[in-house]
Formats: sequence, structure tokens, C-alpha cells
Amino acid sequence: MHWRARIDTSDGAVRGAGVLIDRARLITCAHVVEDLAEVTVTLPGVAYDLPATVRRITGWQRPGDRGDLAVVELAEPLRVPPCVFAPLDALRSRKGRIAHELRAQGFPAHYDKEGTHVTLHTSADRMLGQEWLEVDVRHAHLRRLDEGFSGAAVYDPASGLVVGIITDADLGGEEEGVIGKMLPLDTIRGHWEEIDDLLPLDWLEPAARRELRTLVVGAPLDQSGLQLMVRQVCPTLRRDPPLFRSVWHAVRYTAEVVVGGKEERERAVARLLRMLIGSSTVSADTGALMMRCGLQKYDDAAAARAVVGPLAAPTGSIVVRAEPMTRGAGFDLYVRTVIGGVEVGRAGPVRVRRQQLRAKAEALLAGQVGKVHGCDWMLEFVVPQRLMNEPFDEWEIDEPGAERPWPMRTVPVVVRDLNRLKPVRASDRAGRRWETVRGRGETRPQRVECGLPYDFYEFRDWLDADDQLCALAYAATPARDWLEAALDTGVPIMLWRRHDCGTAGHAHCSPEKFLDRITDAVDTLDPARLPSEVMRLRREARSPVRRDAEHCGHRLTLFWDSGQGAADPPLSAPGAGVSGTTGAGAAGAEGAAGPAVGVRGTGRG
Repeated sequence: MHWRARIDTSDGAVRGAGVLIDRARLITCAHVVEDLAEVTVTLPGVAYDLPATVRRITGWQRPGDRGDLAVVELAEPLRVPPCVFAPLDALRSRKGRIAHELRAQGFPAHYDKEGTHVTLHTSADRMLGQEWLEVDVRHAHLRRLDEGFSGAAVYDPASGLVVGIITDADLGGEEEGVIGKMLPLDTIRGHWEEIDDLLPLDWLEPAARRELRTLVVGAPLDQSGLQLMVRQVCPTLRRDPPLFRSVWHAVRYTAEVVVGGKEERERAVARLLRMLIGSSTVSADTGALMMRCGLQKYDDAAAARAVVGPLAAPTGSIVVRAEPMTRGAGFDLYVRTVIGGVEVGRAGPVRVRRQQLRAKAEALLAGQVGKVHGCDWMLEFVVPQRLMNEPFDEWEIDEPGAERPWPMRTVPVVVRDLNRLKPVRASDRAGRRWETVRGRGETRPQRVECGLPYDFYEFRDWLDADDQLCALAYAATPARDWLEAALDTGVPIMLWRRHDCGTAGHAHCSPEKFLDRITDAVDTLDPARLPSEVMRLRREARSPVRRDAEHCGHRLTLFWDSGQGAADPPLSAPGAGVSGTTGAGAAGAEGAAGPAVGVRGTGRG
């Protein structure tokens, strides 16, 4: 155990301790080498007064700051074997053993030449501020912590494996030197990623891991993009990934959060790397490294297509669901946020009355919008039939930090059928009609004049007789019987103007003009592009430049619901923008919902 070191100033004053981690480097506390550019290192009984330089690796400035860590680099490498680090879980509880007995060698006054030892106890549950572990001296009549122990390696006396370094001690009062703090390995690697090259990690061989870390150093950092990729690679995570400090942080987190053996961990790393290569986040040289270190056998074609182009925007939905209460006239209101098929946020349920629905939904949405920044996304209102004519696109979101609320029509807004979440026949028929309309690549809405003399049964029979009839464009708000018949027969797409035409010869509803304009706008459009096209029409209709009272975007509702949980995401459609998105989007989150993820009508969608 010749790796236990003393750190001195160039003129021989003792500053503290350190630990030799390889042939030419030591780690110690930043406060031990504060204001020093050069120091000398002594390994008692082995080597004395070795010249070295200080390398600052954190932003530590004063006592109490996080990152009390520095690297000392020797002028010449040594032949002395360095320390060996313990596994990262070495301090976790083991079969009734909670506290661990540990040791450290320091250089306090009167022991500054050869040093002295202190016996410490700690356990993984004694974390302080997610930075330090609290340590204590059980037998106060023995050696206590003192000045000169800072930077000392904390190790298991039975195995000699190092678990961290001492940083602080309470040197006041009757309990002086009994309580202190250490930086465990998990914290150290958070401040200095190079130490991962030396840790006994159970994924990849050390040489391959070192080369991989070197390749991704300096890669552009997109925290939200990295979080999304990791959620796609590890869809069963129970909590959100952290905000990654670097691409390497995301890689090692992925490897170590996966439940399973070495093969499962390396498979997850391979998939993440393929996604990073596809997004141009890391060099293509990473692919060659994958082949050399055997990760190529885990290569996943789906992962290779998951991100196309330079950091393509992920796709997502905020899904608002209003479930009628079994008693009374109220609703249980839920909001879920889904990106790339992975739920990233939720709110509710909140019990509301009909007149409270807008205010409560707007309040819940305000808390979710921040989760989809940087994404192509849409709003989906999953509601019972009686709420389908609500002017959802005219509602507003008062986003935290914004000076004014913004109208929901500035993003794609669609309505879906709450009943299609259930395994009913209408859901199956909706799925088949959706496949038909997606297959032909054109919406081709059937015009529905408001003067048609059909009742529920006649309207249902008309739709039931034609499986190619997949989209309806109503001249005005559809009659209740017509809407119910269309839902029952699984029509996946409907458009209408929220307008009651009355019965006096339809003199004021101008059905022909509206139907002409809306069918011209969407007839040959791929159905996957409908949400963004309808958004464009709504925004265009409100432009003061146009001032067209008959514009088809006024009070326009889009019903857009395949009735299937595995519907194609809109952006996977030919010509629909960024291709190759993964997951089932909001559909998967809702159980058996409609078209999964959304688009943003800004030229990408």
C-alpha cells in the first residue's frame, strides 16, 4: 500500500495527503493545493520530495464548496503500484452489515513524517447534499481526524480497496475530530470523468472504455436530446434521467442503470452510441470502435434510424383527457406529456365541473409545456362526444415566465374519442380505415352537406357501406346523430366549422364556400400532415392581412383518431418532415389511443 502519499509545498511545508491513482497522477483535495501551482509528493518509506504540478479540475473556491478535488501530476512516472479502487457499490448494506469499518492515513502535527492512521465508520445512507458521505470515529479515545488528513485515501483495511478521500473534519468542541466528511467514488467521478478509466466497471473492457470516453470528450451537449435518447434506450426507467453533464455521463448512466448482466448493459450502450452517431453528436469513428470492442454484435437497425440528421427534433404530444364521472356531471381531468413514445410528465387527475374544464385544463397544461421545448409536438384532447365541439384551439396557455398567454391554435390541436381507448368494435374499424387512408397517402374527405335528410341509421348505413370512406368534411357542426354514427363506424378523420346553421334553408351557413375551401386545402394531403395543415389554416384565418371572414380556418375542428395504440407517428409519413421517429407516442401512454406523436407546422412537420 505504497500509494498513500503526503503533499507538501515546494519548501517542505505539509499541506495534506493524497492517493496515487496511476504511475504519474494523484488525487487530493482542492483546498490542500489551494494557491499552489507546484508541490512535492512523498510516499513514506518509498520516495521523497517528488516534484509535481497541480491541475485544477473543478470550480472549487472556498471551504464548503462542492468539488473539493484536484489532480497532482508527477514530473516523472513511478514504478510504485497505484491504488486499486473498490466497486461503486462497496459501501452498500451487505446481509445485516450496514456500517463499514474503513481506514485512512494522514499527516497531522507530530506525525507529519511517516503519518498515522484513523479508523472510520460510514454507510451509504449517510449521504450529505448528494456530495459527501459523513464519517465518524467510533472510539474517541483513539486517533481522531485532524489537519493533515485532507486528501487521504479512505480504504477497506481488509482488501485495501479505495472508496474515496477525506475532505473535512469537525475540529471544534468536545467532539473535535470525531465527525468528518469524505468524497465517495460516485461523487469524484461526477467531477472528474477521467477516473472512470480506472474504476472496476462491469461493462466494456477497460481499454475499450477508455478509448470510448476519449472519443466523446468535447461532443456537443444537448441535455434534453440526451435525456430523450436515454429514455428511448431504457424505456422502463421509473424516474427521469438526470441532466447530463456530458455525453460520456449519458453513456455511463445508460450502462449502469440497465438491470441485467454485462450483455444487457453493453447492448444498451451500443444502441445509445448508434443513436448518437446518427444524430452527428459523436464522431463516426465511434462506429469503428464499436466494431473493435465487440459492440457491433448488439447493433440495432431501429436505433440506427432513431435519430436522423443533426439532432433532429424529437416528436411528442401533450394529451388532455376528460373522463366523465360515474356520478354527477363532472369530469376527471388528466394531462400526460409524451416524447418519442416515452412519458416524461403527468398531472392530475383533478375533479372538475363542466364550467371549470377550460380553466383547470389550461392550468395543468402550463406546467407541462416546458417539457416539450425543442420538440415537434401537438395537443390532443381525448374527450367524450359531448365535448368534441369545444373550441380547444381558442383556449390559451399561460406559460410560466411568459408575459402573455398564447393561444393553442399556434400548435397542432386535435380531438380524439375517449371511447376509442376501450377495446370496442369501433376502435377496430377505425384502425382499418386509418390503414386505408394512410396507404393511399391522401385524405380525400367526403363532403357532408348540412341539408342531408339522413337520420342516425341512414347516416350510419351510408358510412358502413363504404370502407374507402375515411374522412368527412361537414359544412357545419355535425348533428349529434351524424357524429355518433361516424364514431360508431370508425371514421378516423373529420373536419367541421363550429357553426350552427339553423334550419331556415341554410341561408346563413354558406356550406358550399366552406366545403370548397376546406376540401381544396386537404384533399390530396397525406393524413399525417393534417394537424399541422389545420394549424396553418387556423393561424392564417386570424391574420389581419387576410381579413377573410369566410376563410375555412375560422372555428375549425379537426377530429383525428385512428383508434389504435400502434398508429404510425405522423412524422414517419413520406414527406411529412423528419423521418424515422420511434415509439408509439401518446398512444402508448394512453393505452389504446390514436395517432401517436405530433408535428409542428413550421416547415419541419
